[in-house]
Amino acid sequence: SCLVFIPGQLDTTCHAFVGETVILPCSTTPPGELTLSKSMLYWQIGRKIVHFFQNGQDSLKAQDKHFHGRTSLFPDQMKYGNLSLKISNVQFLDDAEYTCIYREIEDHQTKKSKIKLNVSGK
Repeated sequence: SCLVFIPGQLDTTCHAFVGETVILPCSTTPPGELTLSKSMLYWQIGRKIVHFFQNGQDSLKAQDKHFHGRTSLFPDQMKYGNLSLKISNVQFLDDAEYTCIYREIEDHQTKKSKIKLNVSGK
């Protein structure tokens, strides 16, 4: 579950219990559809790569091993601006501040938002 605040320090805070699936929200409202083949989407904790998408597909070679096999995007909704990240089997170590960074290669436009995930035990 997530609460959205007025943009500023932190946009959104989400809460999940260990073992649950959580969706960290991130969206952009483009005029028309996003050109995913010409854009990049990073989900990061500091410099740690949680999920990376480029050239229209996931690119997970540099993904932090802790998140291996537990993250996914919404490919069919991305071109309409839904850049949210789904994390399954949430762990205590997932408790962190995430940054969603969307970059269009040609326009050099970057959109950034921060999402805090609070994880607690059952």
